[in-house]
Amino acid sequence: MIKFLILICLILKTHSWTWNDYPSPRGTTYWKCGVTKPTYVCDPDGMLTDQQREEIVELPNALYHCWRDGLRLVVALAKNKIGPDTITSNLTSLCTNNRSWTSLNKTNCKTDMIGIELNTDGFRYCYKIRWIMTINKDEFGKLNNYEKSTLNDKDYFDALKSYIENLRMLYIHRLSIFDNDASISEIQQSLDQQNKTLSKFTANIEENKKTLSEMQQSLDQQNKTLLETNKKLSEIRQLISQGQMFNGKNMTTRFELSRIFSINL
Repeated sequence: MIKFLILICLILKTHSWTWNDYPSPRGTTYWKCGVTKPTYVCDPDGMLTDQQREEIVELPNALYHCWRDGLRLVVALAKNKIGPDTITSNLTSLCTNNRSWTSLNKTNCKTDMIGIELNTDGFRYCYKIRWIMTINKDEFGKLNNYEKSTLNDKDYFDALKSYIENLRMLYIHRLSIFDNDASISEIQQSLDQQNKTLSKFTANIEENKKTLSEMQQSLDQQNKTLLETNKKLSEIRQLISQGQMFNGKNMTTRFELSRIFSINL
């Protein structure tokens, strides 16, 4: 019954949102976001399926909270840009609107956040974090450009998932001051995977070298056989020209031998 009501709302509520009426996944009407519990992901226009939305819901939870452990990520999806149509920048007001996206406890780090707004034409971003943890607009621009082809195919799920994963890895690699064991583990897994790929590549090179060596040996043997054959043919021609070739006990004339070998050669 709940999913049926959510589906009706998603069908009816596909218009241009403003930050005054866009729902909050943290408020009492979180179900308008297409989710079944309070989360940090809102998809009132139904750009994702229920299963895809659940998977995206879990991704921000993997971004560790606070200064030494990571960041809170919130995601807003809407077919059209949220807010005035006259604003065309890559920035979103997601981080500054009064929709209760973050904790009301201003004394802890849960108020720090990075916001992602996904529309059909691309991504927009915002952040409320310490200056040392900020990423410049060029880096956000690259994250957006990476997903252009996927967005053109209207594959919003893969585009959003890839954007979040790339953003997370960017922070892990850029802000190496983090000492969270999980972050270190992920970096180590990435390095192990790279080493594994390099080992396979090296093994393939060695295998190719072995194959090439065997082919070269075969060619050398063929060349040797060809040289020996040419040598024997040369000797035969000399015998023919001297009239010294015998067939059994009968001597064959030079003319006949020449005719026979010219036909066979």
